[in-house]
Amino acid sequence: MVAPSKSSLPNLLSAVRILLMPTALMAAFAGSKPWFAVVLAVALATDAIDGMIARWLHAESDFGRKLDSAADYLTLMGGLAGIALLWPDIMRRELPWVATGLTMFFAVIVYGLLRLGRAPCYHTWIAKVAAVGCALSLVPLLGEWSEVPFHWAMALQILGGVEELLMILLIPWHQGEVPTLWHALKLRRNHRKAESVPS
Repeated sequence: MVAPSKSSLPNLLSAVRILLMPTALMAAFAGSKPWFAVVLAVALATDAIDGMIARWLHAESDFGRKLDSAADYLTLMGGLAGIALLWPDIMRRELPWVATGLTMFFAVIVYGLLRLGRAPCYHTWIAKVAAVGCALSLVPLLGEWSEVPFHWAMALQILGGVEELLMILLIPWHQGEVPTLWHALKLRRNHRKAESVPS
Protein backbone atom coordinates (compact mmCIF):
# COMPACT_ATOMS: atom_id res chain seq x y z
CA MET A 1 0.00 0.00 0.00
CA VAL A 2 1.41 3.38 -1.05
CA ALA A 3 1.41 6.03 1.69
CA PRO A 4 0.00 9.42 0.74
CA SER A 5 2.62 12.07 -0.01
CA LYS A 6 3.01 15.12 2.20
CA SER A 7 1.69 17.32 -0.61
CA SER A 8 -1.64 15.45 -0.54
CA LEU A 9 -2.19 16.08 3.20
CA PRO A 10 -4.16 19.36 2.78
CA ASN A 11 -6.52 17.71 0.29
CA LEU A 12 -6.89 14.73 2.62
CA LEU A 13 -7.96 17.09 5.43
CA SER A 14 -10.54 18.71 3.16
CA ALA A 15 -11.86 15.27 2.20
CA VAL A 16 -12.10 14.31 5.88
CA ARG A 17 -14.16 17.46 6.48
CA ILE A 18 -16.57 16.39 3.74
CA LEU A 19 -16.84 12.87 5.16
CA LEU A 20 -17.50 14.17 8.69
CA MET A 21 -20.68 15.98 7.70
CA PRO A 22 -22.91 12.87 7.38
CA THR A 23 -21.66 11.80 10.83
CA ALA A 24 -22.49 15.22 12.27
CA LEU A 25 -25.97 15.11 10.76
CA MET A 26 -26.58 11.58 12.11
CA ALA A 27 -25.64 12.84 15.57
CA ALA A 28 -28.04 15.77 15.15
CA PHE A 29 -30.90 13.51 14.02
CA ALA A 30 -30.19 11.28 17.02
CA GLY A 31 -30.49 14.33 19.27
CA SER A 32 -26.92 14.10 20.55
CA LYS A 33 -25.64 17.62 21.16
CA PRO A 34 -22.23 16.50 22.52
CA TRP A 35 -21.42 14.24 19.55
CA PHE A 36 -22.62 16.80 17.05
CA ALA A 37 -20.48 19.47 18.72
CA VAL A 38 -17.39 17.23 18.76
CA VAL A 39 -17.71 16.20 15.08
CA LEU A 40 -18.41 19.77 13.97
CA ALA A 41 -15.44 21.02 16.03
CA VAL A 42 -13.13 18.49 14.34
CA ALA A 43 -14.45 19.52 10.91
CA LEU A 44 -13.90 23.21 11.69
CA ALA A 45 -10.39 22.43 12.96
CA THR A 46 -9.46 20.84 9.63
CA ASP A 47 -10.77 23.97 7.92
CA ALA A 48 -8.50 26.11 10.07
CA ILE A 49 -5.32 24.15 9.30
CA ASP A 50 -5.59 22.69 5.77
CA GLY A 51 -4.76 26.00 4.06
CA MET A 52 -1.84 26.69 6.40
CA ILE A 53 -0.45 23.22 5.77
CA ALA A 54 -0.85 23.64 2.00
CA ARG A 55 1.16 26.87 2.09
CA TRP A 56 3.77 25.39 4.44
CA LEU A 57 4.27 22.37 2.15
CA HIS A 58 4.01 24.51 -1.02
CA ALA A 59 1.17 22.20 -2.05
CA GLU A 60 -1.35 24.84 -3.19
CA SER A 61 -3.31 23.82 -6.27
CA ASP A 62 -6.46 24.74 -8.14
CA PHE A 63 -7.92 21.33 -7.27
CA GLY A 64 -7.08 21.86 -3.60
CA ARG A 65 -8.81 25.24 -3.57
CA LYS A 66 -11.93 23.73 -5.19
CA LEU A 67 -11.97 20.81 -2.74
CA ASP A 68 -11.50 23.15 0.22
CA SER A 69 -14.36 25.36 -0.99
CA ALA A 70 -16.64 22.35 -1.51
CA ALA A 71 -15.81 21.15 2.02
CA ASP A 72 -16.55 24.66 3.34
CA TYR A 73 -19.98 24.69 1.64
CA LEU A 74 -20.89 21.27 3.04
CA THR A 75 -19.64 22.11 6.53
CA LEU A 76 -21.64 25.33 6.51
CA MET A 77 -24.87 23.65 5.40
CA GLY A 78 -24.38 20.61 7.63
CA GLY A 79 -23.53 22.77 10.63
CA LEU A 80 -26.57 25.00 10.15
CA ALA A 81 -28.87 22.01 9.67
CA GLY A 82 -27.57 20.38 12.85
CA ILE A 83 -27.92 23.58 14.87
CA ALA A 84 -31.47 24.05 13.57
CA LEU A 85 -32.34 20.52 14.70
CA LEU A 86 -30.67 20.64 18.10
CA TRP A 87 -31.05 24.31 19.06
CA PRO A 88 -34.25 25.40 17.23
CA ASP A 89 -34.95 28.31 19.60
CA ILE A 90 -31.51 29.80 19.00
CA MET A 91 -31.85 29.31 15.24
CA ARG A 92 -35.23 31.08 15.22
CA ARG A 93 -33.84 33.96 17.26
CA GLU A 94 -30.74 34.36 15.09
CA LEU A 95 -32.48 33.69 11.76
CA PRO A 96 -32.14 37.29 10.44
CA TRP A 97 -28.36 37.16 10.94
CA VAL A 98 -28.08 33.64 9.53
CA ALA A 99 -30.26 34.48 6.52
CA THR A 100 -28.28 37.64 5.75
CA GLY A 101 -24.97 35.80 5.99
CA LEU A 102 -26.23 32.97 3.77
CA THR A 103 -27.63 35.41 1.22
CA MET A 104 -24.24 37.09 0.89
CA PHE A 105 -22.47 33.71 0.79
CA PHE A 106 -24.61 32.45 -2.08
CA ALA A 107 -24.59 35.83 -3.85
CA VAL A 108 -20.83 35.43 -4.29
CA ILE A 109 -21.24 31.92 -5.69
CA VAL A 110 -24.04 32.87 -8.09
CA TYR A 111 -22.32 36.04 -9.32
CA GLY A 112 -19.09 34.07 -9.77
CA LEU A 113 -20.89 31.43 -11.83
CA LEU A 114 -22.51 34.11 -14.00
CA ARG A 115 -19.40 36.23 -14.54
CA LEU A 116 -16.57 33.72 -14.32
CA GLY A 117 -18.33 30.49 -15.22
CA ARG A 118 -17.37 29.01 -11.84
CA ALA A 119 -17.58 29.71 -8.13
CA PRO A 120 -14.62 31.85 -7.04
CA CYS A 121 -12.05 30.36 -4.67
CA TYR A 122 -10.28 33.51 -3.48
CA HIS A 123 -9.86 32.45 0.17
CA THR A 124 -9.48 36.07 1.24
CA TRP A 125 -8.06 37.16 4.56
CA ILE A 126 -11.46 38.47 5.67
CA ALA A 127 -13.10 35.15 4.76
CA LYS A 128 -10.49 33.22 6.77
CA VAL A 129 -10.90 35.44 9.83
CA ALA A 130 -14.70 35.27 9.50
CA ALA A 131 -14.59 31.46 9.33
CA VAL A 132 -12.48 31.20 12.49
CA GLY A 133 -14.61 33.84 14.22
CA CYS A 134 -17.81 32.05 13.27
CA ALA A 135 -16.51 28.75 14.63
CA LEU A 136 -15.37 30.32 17.93
CA SER A 137 -18.60 32.31 18.30
CA LEU A 138 -20.63 29.09 18.36
CA VAL A 139 -19.36 28.32 21.86
CA PRO A 140 -20.95 31.34 23.59
CA LEU A 141 -23.93 31.29 21.22
CA LEU A 142 -24.95 27.66 21.77
CA GLY A 143 -24.00 27.86 25.44
CA GLU A 144 -26.53 30.73 25.75
CA TRP A 145 -23.82 33.02 27.15
CA SER A 146 -23.79 35.72 24.47
CA GLU A 147 -24.84 36.16 20.85
CA VAL A 148 -22.59 39.23 20.32
CA PRO A 149 -19.51 37.32 19.02
CA PHE A 150 -21.76 35.53 16.50
CA HIS A 151 -23.17 38.86 15.31
CA TRP A 152 -19.67 40.22 14.83
CA ALA A 153 -18.67 37.10 12.91
CA MET A 154 -21.73 37.42 10.66
CA ALA A 155 -20.96 41.10 10.06
CA LEU A 156 -17.44 40.10 9.01
CA GLN A 157 -18.90 37.40 6.74
CA ILE A 158 -21.11 40.01 5.07
CA LEU A 159 -18.16 42.41 4.67
CA GLY A 160 -16.11 39.60 3.15
CA GLY A 161 -18.93 38.82 0.73
CA VAL A 162 -19.08 42.44 -0.43
CA GLU A 163 -15.30 42.38 -0.94
CA GLU A 164 -15.51 39.18 -3.04
CA LEU A 165 -18.34 40.59 -5.18
CA LEU A 166 -16.15 43.62 -5.94
CA MET A 167 -13.22 41.34 -6.71
CA ILE A 168 -15.30 39.35 -9.21
CA LEU A 169 -16.25 42.65 -10.84
CA LEU A 170 -12.64 43.83 -10.99
CA ILE A 171 -11.02 40.62 -12.28
CA PRO A 172 -13.51 38.87 -14.61
CA TRP A 173 -11.25 35.90 -15.24
CA HIS A 174 -10.38 32.80 -13.23
CA GLN A 175 -7.86 33.53 -10.53
CA GLY A 176 -6.53 31.49 -7.61
CA GLU A 177 -6.10 32.94 -4.13
CA VAL A 178 -6.54 36.70 -3.95
CA PRO A 179 -6.03 37.82 -0.32
CA THR A 180 -7.63 41.28 -0.43
CA LEU A 181 -9.39 43.83 -2.63
CA TRP A 182 -6.06 45.68 -2.89
CA HIS A 183 -4.50 42.57 -4.46
CA ALA A 184 -7.42 42.38 -6.90
CA LEU A 185 -6.85 46.03 -7.92
CA LYS A 186 -3.16 45.28 -8.43
CA LEU A 187 -4.00 42.27 -10.60
CA ARG A 188 -6.38 44.37 -12.68
CA ARG A 189 -3.73 47.08 -13.21
CA ASN A 190 -1.10 44.52 -14.22
CA HIS A 191 -3.58 42.86 -16.59
CA ARG A 192 -4.40 46.16 -18.25
CA LYS A 193 -0.71 47.02 -18.59
CA ALA A 194 -0.03 43.66 -20.21
CA GLU A 195 -2.91 44.18 -22.65
CA SER A 196 -1.65 47.66 -23.60
CA VAL A 197 1.84 46.42 -24.48
CA PRO A 198 2.02 45.89 -28.28
CA SER A 199 2.84 42.32 -29.28
